[in-house]
Amino acid sequence: MYRTVRDLDDRIDAMPEASSWSGKAHDAATLMFRRATNTASELAHYSEAVATALERGSGSIGGARTSLLSHADQIDAGELQVTDMWVVVIKPARVSAEKAAALQAQAQTEQIEINRLLVAVGDADNATASAVQSAAGHFGFTLPEPTSFPGLDPSSGAHRPADEVPNPMSLDGLIQQGVVRDHDLAQTVRESREWITEDGQVRKTLTMMDGSRHEIFEWNDYAPCVENTYYDKHGNRVSTTFSQDKTNYDGTEYTSITFADGTEVTMTQTPDGTTTGGVIAADGRQGVLPDTFFTHPSLTMVGGALTGLEEQTKRGIPMLSPQSVDDLGKAAKYGGPALGVATALYDTVTAQTFYDGCVAAISGGAGVGGGYAGGTLAAAGVSALGMPQLAPVFAAGGSMAGAWTFGYVGGVVGNIVCPK
Repeated sequence: MYRTVRDLDDRIDAMPEASSWSGKAHDAATLMFRRATNTASELAHYSEAVATALERGSGSIGGARTSLLSHADQIDAGELQVTDMWVVVIKPARVSAEKAAALQAQAQTEQIEINRLLVAVGDADNATASAVQSAAGHFGFTLPEPTSFPGLDPSSGAHRPADEVPNPMSLDGLIQQGVVRDHDLAQTVRESREWITEDGQVRKTLTMMDGSRHEIFEWNDYAPCVENTYYDKHGNRVSTTFSQDKTNYDGTEYTSITFADGTEVTMTQTPDGTTTGGVIAADGRQGVLPDTFFTHPSLTMVGGALTGLEEQTKRGIPMLSPQSVDDLGKAAKYGGPALGVATALYDTVTAQTFYDGCVAAISGGAGVGGGYAGGTLAAAGVSALGMPQLAPVFAAGGSMAGAWTFGYVGGVVGNIVCPK
């Protein structure tokens, strides 16, 4: 464009000498095209400066990105893997406790290198952005003030994009990585055992990579009962889920989840299909589950092997059944039944305002074994330190197990029973 405008300017300048055009109109046209030439020249230099900064930056970003992806591929080729959040986790496998501990140590070491390479990509990206802004600044470009309209509009492009993955250069980012890694350890089965007791009970024990375990009981063929008790890695009971199908007896179905502090969630379905449910907090306060809970799609979507819950009909209560837990001994991942229930509870009740003091109190009480960052995650329990993609609504990806899970559930329970 610059060359075209410049050539036109040169030809107009030459017209008086060729006696083809002269006078005031010629002089005005000459001035106009001279201004256009200067503007086009400035635009050309502006574009060239920005393009040079981008070209140099693309090389540094590309090199850093290649190094990161190459190392991630090396990790993926072994017994570990790198998630989309750039967190190093252990691949599902049946291993001994000693092997699991060694793999955890290896994952921690590899995480340090992944973080170094990830930071290098971020640094290259930031340096490129600064170089582009600096190049543009020589031609009068300035970022809008934070209090100006573009600065206040998140869609204007004036804001620095938020992190899409945990930032290992911040404390929050390191905590987020720990949350993802610990939850994956608590959901990855390293050992399973199944047997039948002398009195005919079917027993299963699923031991997870972090040493926590699920003890599953099945009994009573006429009115099948299934119970799942979850213990943390220190052997402390976290929760017990119990389901009984009394269709052959009185047509009812029943499920309850009891937490270590005494908080209990109960659900019942009558022969005519009516579903009801409630919550009793540890201090005796009570609340009713809203109707929308029983039709929540998460109760089906996160069902199956990950939660042990059977797939629901259009309306029903989440149930453990002999069929739904039949193949758990072969499962690579298992989060427990509270996973599906808590996900649906969260989505059902968070349309309303959290009553901070009450909810935080119940959340802290329902969380067993403490939480991350002094209980911050247990009390907030919704976005994992501001990153919604870590929230347990993405249950199939794994984000609900261990102490944080039940602090999260405590927050849900608190929101139901706290006074408005």
